Amino acid sequence: MCADTRTWSHDPEEYRREAIRDKARYPLYGDFAAAITPCAFWEQGSEPQTTIDNKVGALIAQNEWDSQTPLFGPQAMHRALHGSRMLTVAGGEGHGVLYAPDSSPCADKAATVYLTTGRLPAKHLTCQALAGQK
Repeated sequence: MCADTRTWSHDPEEYRREAIRDKARYPLYGDFAAAITPCAFWEQGSEPQTTIDNKVGALIAQNEWDSQTPLFGPQAMHRALHGSRMLTVAGGEGHGVLYAPDSSPCADKAATVYLTTGRLPAKHLTCQALAGQK
């Protein structure tokens, strides 16, 4: 991860600025990811960044308000995976998206079709969270 993502700064002030920016940008996740990590103190990795050359479409399911994986991450993965489709649960909260007592029936249905047939939705799909979904 340290080699794949970016060059890590040794300047604590840079992390402070990122924390202020992230707290405003991500109201649920906040500044959690802006902390100094071990990557800042390790040598740059020697392995090249992984190249993605997928031949099979992928369905990427994501809650809109996932505190552990903010929406921009899965959207970036979708852009990297050619032929993928995004399934976003609008208003959905939490890290688990599918097959839970409070999951969106629309999302569960689309995922079931993909998992049992390999067919992706014809276009990106936005499902609504159930009232009170957490």
